[in-house]
Amino acid sequence: MKKATFILLFSILVITSACMGTKEYSESDTLTVGIYPYMPPYQYYGNGNLKGFEIELISEIAKRMNKKIEFVETNYKYGNYIAARSGTVDVSISAITKTASREKDSIYSELYMNSYSSLLCVDSKYSRLADFEGKKIGIVDDTVYVDHAESYKKSVDFEIVKYYNYYDLNSALLDGEVDGAFADYFTCKYFMKNGDNLTIIENTDIHYFGMVSSIGNEELINDMNEVLRAMYTDGSYEELRLKYFEIE
Repeated sequence: MKKATFILLFSILVITSACMGTKEYSESDTLTVGIYPYMPPYQYYGNGNLKGFEIELISEIAKRMNKKIEFVETNYKYGNYIAARSGTVDVSISAITKTASREKDSIYSELYMNSYSSLLCVDSKYSRLADFEGKKIGIVDDTVYVDHAESYKKSVDFEIVKYYNYYDLNSALLDGEVDGAFADYFTCKYFMKNGDNLTIIENTDIHYFGMVSSIGNEELINDMNEVLRAMYTDGSYEELRLKYFEIE
């Protein structure tokens, strides 16, 4: 298996970070945040409450900006990106991969996380992508993993089966509906903790995540970037990261 190597994206910000400016936001100001709480450990429901790395991250950012926060849930992952791009929400966060095409019609915050596309299977039945010739691989619909899978099909002929969210995808894999699953590395690791004999057999494309807003919201994104830098400098970002992710 290709070993995952993770980059601390904020390492260069230590040099450029500065103290927060003197901007003051009205206590009545509300930051509307698009979320997709079906992708643990980034964001999910636990005992009826929103939890996860990104929920805590954006909540802390809003707090430091003296803004209230209003979460707006979208029912599919790409819809969360569209909500931000169209201005339906102020900003969206849900492990949104930065791509050249998306940068043309939206703006990203500084990147706060990176991960991989991982190929997950049960009981190590397979050892590499090539072993899935003629098999079924599940993917969450309207994600970058669909594009990646389509590109892999040029060399390995497998069937793509699409699912609504990562919980459905995990259940399909455990129930034998599919032979493997393409998903985010850390989401795969989260499901592996349940002891269901799941194994990551290959890590492929690397992804970089940023918060997304509509063009014209540059001031908001700049202010959020200042908070991100401050959190990195004071250690609160690292503390939060280690709470949710096992970095190898």
